[in-house]
Amino acid sequence: MNKADEDTARHKDRWNIPSHWPIAAPLILLAVALCLRITDIFVLRLDERLGEIILSKSLGLALVVGYTLWVGKHLSAIGLHARHLRAALVIGAGLTLTAFAIGAVVQVLTLGPGESLILRAVDTRTGITGGVAFVLFLIIGNVINVLMEEGLFRGIMLPHFLQRMRFAKANVLQAVLFSSWHLVWPVKAYISGDASAASAFAQAGVLLSGAFIAGLVFGYLFWRTGSLYAPMIAHFLNNMLNNLLHIQGADETLHPAVALSVVVVVALVPLVFAAGPIARRMGLPGLRPWGQENEDVGVP
Repeated sequence: MNKADEDTARHKDRWNIPSHWPIAAPLILLAVALCLRITDIFVLRLDERLGEIILSKSLGLALVVGYTLWVGKHLSAIGLHARHLRAALVIGAGLTLTAFAIGAVVQVLTLGPGESLILRAVDTRTGITGGVAFVLFLIIGNVINVLMEEGLFRGIMLPHFLQRMRFAKANVLQAVLFSSWHLVWPVKAYISGDASAASAFAQAGVLLSGAFIAGLVFGYLFWRTGSLYAPMIAHFLNNMLNNLLHIQGADETLHPAVALSVVVVVALVPLVFAAGPIARRMGLPGLRPWGQENEDVGVP
């Protein structure tokens, strides 16, 4: 090896952060993304103006992609590859839509007098509503959000954590971090005066529980399929359907479809275990620890 090659090897080893910091590197990325998120929500307050925090989501996505490329990896390292794409989408979408079908039936059966389950584009946090243009805006926002959150919490965290721990522990850890990521909303509701301390605490409990279970499900989908597209389509459909399905009262006021949301979260837990045998039958490879991924697959 000549001197130039030795210098290059030393440089790569020096900056090969994932090899030295399989836990710390994802946590640093999370801290940076959280700072962007807090600035967007509490300083710029773009969620109040637009109904979506597009800026921090876009910068967070750039952070995920930039980190992956900076350490010399292909985007296939975080599960964005073309192999078994259709199978991954079928698994993720099929399980999610099945859970929502069950939830919709339960919601309809529990409707009160004059209530109906309707389709309408509403941002569930701000109450902002609109027509076709707003639906398209929600789709764009959710696509960016799903790419960023799945890229960070599943695409980067799970393969990194798997270098040091078994899947069950790694999945719980990323799900805990994913659920904590959502605490900004009850905190903001309390600070802005939109919720009392007790109400914000209750909202935090619901968010933590729901996001934790969702994180476990999305992590399991990624682990079983080896494709980030499986949890991405599940995450996207979950967010969009929650934006579109609401309860309309007799006075035409809109309310969240609470029963539907709860049933979906509960139903996804047993349903997701069908992903294992389905993925094996379809020949999906499963997830490998960071550094052991297949780098020869293309990005669609």
